[in-house]
Amino acid sequence: MKPDLEDIDGALSELVIETVDTPVVILGADGSIVRFNSASERLTGYFADEAIGRKVWDFLIIEKERDTVKSIFEKTQGENTPTHFTNFWKTKDGQQRRIEWSNNTIRNKLGDVSYILATGIDVTDQVATEFALAETQAYLRSIIDACPVAVITINEQGLIQSFSTEAEHCFGYREAEAIGRNVNILIPEPGHSQHDRYIKHYLETGEKKIIGRARPIFAKRENGEKFPAMLHVSEFKDGTRIFVGFVEDLTHQRMTERRLEETQFQLQHAGRIGAMGEIATSIAHELNQPLTAAASLAGAVSLNLKKTDYPETKDAIELLEDVVGEIRRASEIIRQMRDFIRKRKTEKSLHRVNKVVEEATAVALIGAESAGIKLETDLVEGLGELQMDRIQIQQVLVNVIRNAVDAMQETTEKRLKISTSRIGGFVEIRVEDTGPGITDEMMKRLFEPFATSKESGMGIGLSISKTIIDAHQGKINAINKESGGCVFTINLPEGAYDEAAKRR
Repeated sequence: MKPDLEDIDGALSELVIETVDTPVVILGADGSIVRFNSASERLTGYFADEAIGRKVWDFLIIEKERDTVKSIFEKTQGENTPTHFTNFWKTKDGQQRRIEWSNNTIRNKLGDVSYILATGIDVTDQVATEFALAETQAYLRSIIDACPVAVITINEQGLIQSFSTEAEHCFGYREAEAIGRNVNILIPEPGHSQHDRYIKHYLETGEKKIIGRARPIFAKRENGEKFPAMLHVSEFKDGTRIFVGFVEDLTHQRMTERRLEETQFQLQHAGRIGAMGEIATSIAHELNQPLTAAASLAGAVSLNLKKTDYPETKDAIELLEDVVGEIRRASEIIRQMRDFIRKRKTEKSLHRVNKVVEEATAVALIGAESAGIKLETDLVEGLGELQMDRIQIQQVLVNVIRNAVDAMQETTEKRLKISTSRIGGFVEIRVEDTGPGITDEMMKRLFEPFATSKESGMGIGLSISKTIIDAHQGKINAINKESGGCVFTINLPEGAYDEAAKRR
């Protein structure tokens, strides 16, 4: 049998109201305070004597919520079930505390409202913590979404827990489509069917195979396309174990690498062809004179023999005439080869100057990092396009840049500067180094075939370069800097761009 509790003014009720550490307020039917417990005093700074007899909305409720509180108070009086709401209490020193209230109506024997019992919970700090947590989560999410690589988190079962904006762009799934699904949807075979086994093995043994390491993989987009990627995996524990994957799409990087490889191959091929042409031209020039002399001498011998009356000379004369014919035929072959080489045409089309320079620089500096070369570039914007043979111009640039790198091998300061500008109707490309410079003797013969200061050099690179620049109606020059080092300048006429732009 339940014990009989005393009425609202009884000792037991008083003990309960004063013991609880949450605000308890009893209001009269008109909203005036008739009971204000100790927790309410501590919360608001008002003593009970200061609060009792005053209407709660006259001093504890902030102005913008007064009408709402009055409306809820009236609603509570008309119902026999508790009402719940949240509002701010204004403390004596002007602070605002957020309180969650539960209100209940106490009626007399006639059913009329005697009191409203309001019990509250101060959730100010909780709300602030939740708000701070939400802000932190939003901040972290903004950082993750700003990350240039895809960020994906999964749980121990391999199910996706979060999917960054870059992950959406990279894989083609929307976040809502990806969350809750197994991460193996992003992995092509054979990893697709084995991924769950990898996770299970790690959880059972603790043996790390990919965690904490960068690993090249192939990933799979939503449309089934496979692409090269770099995967970094880490883990953290917050009650549960979470794995974080950072996936970098290497598609464009691989395309750039292939383009550089193709450009390097084309440049090497063009260099070999150019070198052969220069060598052939030089050989043709050098051989043509002795062949002409040999033909003349053989012809002279034949004429002298014809003046004699010896019958034995008849066969010799015929042989000498054959010799002269063969020599002249060889000379004609060499002349035709030289003319063919000289008349070869460059294949010009529109190309962006800075792009051509960037590609040539990348190819020329492959492997130069180990030599300690520090690169500085100053490519002026707005240079636009020029009519040029891209491969040939890059061949020139690669040759000049590699010469600069070679020149700095024994110097303490290894600084290479490559710049572009527009000067007096020309687009100028400058390659500056901090090497020892060019000797006066070499400067005089710099662009001649077979002129070189390198022990293993052939001396045809700059000769070929000058031939190419001449074919572009441009200029190539070199000077020594007073501060040390050398500057090569390549000037290509702007007119080619203007005419090309008009035609286009």
